[in-house]
Amino acid sequence: MFLSYLRNPFLNKNLARTDFRDLMADHLRLMAGQNGTGQYTAMMAALQPHHDAYAAFLGTQDANVGQRLGNTDAVEQLLAEFKRWARTELLVDVAYVFGRQKPNPEALTAFLPKGRSEYSGATLLTLPVLLERVATLTTTHKAELGQELLDRAAQLKRDYATARNAQGASKGEVQGGSGAEKALRKAAARQLKLNLLDQVKLHLDEPDAVRALYSPQIFTQPTKEALPAA
Repeated sequence: MFLSYLRNPFLNKNLARTDFRDLMADHLRLMAGQNGTGQYTAMMAALQPHHDAYAAFLGTQDANVGQRLGNTDAVEQLLAEFKRWARTELLVDVAYVFGRQKPNPEALTAFLPKGRSEYSGATLLTLPVLLERVATLTTTHKAELGQELLDRAAQLKRDYATARNAQGASKGEVQGGSGAEKALRKAAARQLKLNLLDQVKLHLDEPDAVRALYSPQIFTQPTKEALPAA
């Protein structure tokens, strides 16, 4: 009948990660403010490292997310640059060289198998194919198109590979942190429960003295809105 009271109340999936961090910070602050006889000194010393480790972890995760978003922006900027370059330089030269100067229908078809709209409507999904095609064809037709177009095509391809690698690496850092966060949170929740048990023993007949060591909101049922983002 009383088994539910043995569960750790701090291992609550509905408690958002930042709320869990703030719960520890508030608990430490309230204990420090009521530690006139030193009765909470050992509890604070035991909990502080868990708070610091978890807070530092969340800070690192936020930085990783920011890095990932920055890398995503880099790929999108590269897409925009490729479309601009294709419109104002590449396709202008290809049309002039193989359409007028040295007519070559096969070369035109190789560059434009689906027409110019394939370049103007390029997306992040089609960009790798276009970069590979352009890098290959500017190499094949270096004599007609010149070194400048070849170099630019090769550079865009390298820049894309670099941006994608960075994007994948930072994504892995964010995803790979989920196991570490669970371990940190479980250890911190265990220490919070140990603190609570000691506080209940210390104030066995004074429940309000225990309540005073925690922010009031932790005594209310969390709502679904408090769930951390997936």
